[in-house]
Amino acid sequence: MNILMRFRLLPLLVFVAMLAFSIRLADIVVGVSRLSGEAHAQDHEAPAEEHAAEESASHEEGMQGGATDENGDKTEGGTEKSKGLVFEDESAKAPEWRDASDSDLDMTSVRMDLMDDLAARRKKLEEDESNLKVREAMLTAAGQELDRKFQELQKLKQEIEGLLEKQSDEENAKIQSLVKVYEGMKPKDAARIFDTLDIDVLIQVVSKMSERKLSPVLASMNPERARTITIMLAEQKKLPTLPQVN
Repeated sequence: MNILMRFRLLPLLVFVAMLAFSIRLADIVVGVSRLSGEAHAQDHEAPAEEHAAEESASHEEGMQGGATDENGDKTEGGTEKSKGLVFEDESAKAPEWRDASDSDLDMTSVRMDLMDDLAARRKKLEEDESNLKVREAMLTAAGQELDRKFQELQKLKQEIEGLLEKQSDEENAKIQSLVKVYEGMKPKDAARIFDTLDIDVLIQVVSKMSERKLSPVLASMNPERARTITIMLAEQKKLPTLPQVN
């Protein structure tokens, strides 16, 4: 039991000893700091006292010399001593040093920056102008190419229209020739051939035949075939005439 009590008290004693040591060390540090501050203050006060003593001694000597001199030395001595007591602060009278080239350097730097900026802007404007000229030339060339293509298409259109018109004239001539042939045939023979012809070709032929010649042919044809032709002819006559495209 005693051993356990000793082990429990030992850390507490160590803590108390360390706390006491820390307090003592703090007192020592504070004392040293205080002594150092006092010594430093005395070092600063000593020159000030010596300087004041020298000024007082000089002033007394000047007063004595002025009192004992009967031939006008009093004024001179007093003036010389007074001159010796005047302390001029040279640092206060000295103007602040400033290099005259500082402002010139600043202005030169600003000018150089401005010139560089203007040069860069001019170069950019020249590049933009060159690009615009290139684009304008490209647009002009493209416009000329479009005009040339348009002229070619117009010429091709005229050629196609001419060919179609020529073909139409030739077809009309052929159809008209067939119409004359079928109109000169007997109705039964023409009806037999009409029953086998292509419906589109047949419509072109019968649309150009006279009604007097076509009636007996239709009467001799297959009834269904004749009915189809009749309907198609009626529809064809109802269609409006399409305007020609220029």
